Amino acid sequence: MIAWTLAACEPAQSEAPPKSATVAAASEDDPLVGYDLRRLRPVDDEPLGAMFDRVHQAARAEHKRVVVLFSADWCEPCKRLDLELGNQHPSSMIGDVRILELKEDDWKLAARMDEYNDLRARWEPVAGSYPLVVLLDQAGKRADEMKEAKLRLEAEGLEPTLPIWLASTNPSSNSN
Repeated sequence: MIAWTLAACEPAQSEAPPKSATVAAASEDDPLVGYDLRRLRPVDDEPLGAMFDRVHQAARAEHKRVVVLFSADWCEPCKRLDLELGNQHPSSMIGDVRILELKEDDWKLAARMDEYNDLRARWEPVAGSYPLVVLLDQAGKRADEMKEAKLRLEAEGLEPTLPIWLASTNPSSNSN
């Protein structure tokens, strides 16, 4: 498994390779699952804000916690995070989460960066740093952010990886 990178990405910035993390093994009662990832891409007649609200409501109707991920193809930490999103983990860690991913490149190509930046500004006033990974509360407000969680997880003696962060924020989890 790949540890998530917590530093902001800038176009000319390089990062050290991520360190590995320890995750509990799956069991029959807690099978391995992949991330529930939905990439939001431009649709001609649907504004991004309305699209996001629609898919956010659908995820909440399915009793999923929602994470919004803003990334870019040129960002090295984003590329490592993409690799992590292809992994599987015990259902208890990630099974109740839906990740709504927005790639800067999709919206730039469609000349719709204003919509992308407006949506991002709902949770982060600073534009251009990547990746931005935000856990939303039930109302769609910012509940926790990946980079901000790093110190908290380390203080708790936990390795700051994406699945451990998601498990640590699960209110129904008794593990933390």
